Amino acid sequence: MSVAELVCQYCSHRNVGNPAQCGHCGAPLPAVHRLSSLSGPAARAEQVVVGAERAVAATAGAVAGAENAVAGAEKVAAEQYPRWQWGAAIAGIVTMVLGLGFTALRSCSTPLAVVPDLGIEQALPGQLRAAVSCQRVDSTAANCVVPVADPLLAGGITGGKDLTLSVALDPPERRADTVRNWRTAGGTVLADGVVFVAISPTATLRYANTLVGLRVETGAFSGRAAAQTFMARAGLTP
Repeated sequence: MSVAELVCQYCSHRNVGNPAQCGHCGAPLPAVHRLSSLSGPAARAEQVVVGAERAVAATAGAVAGAENAVAGAEKVAAEQYPRWQWGAAIAGIVTMVLGLGFTALRSCSTPLAVVPDLGIEQALPGQLRAAVSCQRVDSTAANCVVPVADPLLAGGITGGKDLTLSVALDPPERRADTVRNWRTAGGTVLADGVVFVAISPTATLRYANTLVGLRVETGAFSGRAAAQTFMARAGLTP
């Protein structure tokens, strides 16, 4: 007898054991009595087929149970945590991220606000900056002094006195006026471009860098040559 004789005639359902009719749809199984005649290899083959079918059925049941468990868990979560709570949580996270970003931007911009407090003397050439001591007049101007013992004044170019300097950072709208006034005041102009340098009739040195707005005006030297010597030593050159 072939294994096919164990299959229901109407629904192709395979039966287990030796029933009189199909257990799934009730179809008659006229040849089912011949199942008992199976022996030897054929019987063992039939037993393997039946065992496999039982394993498949058990696996399908386990999968269905797992799906039901997942659906139940989702239902419980939905009941305990309504959708509006999830929306509120997401909105809170977005607000927190935006707040952190704003704080980071403010912290990054803070150093720009304190740059003027570094000192006006920071705009001076290195040689002169190392020699002077300054006192602020306001946020854009300072009065500075080079002591007579400093190497910049070696050779008595100031007649044995400290050298005073007026230092300022001019805004863009005032830079051209400063140079224009110095140019018309007389004296000897040594440079007249982005950097303006002149020695006044009273042997004071006038320096303006119109690119950065640095303006320096010194006290009197012992003469024009002394003023030029200091200009070269201090780095106040074009």
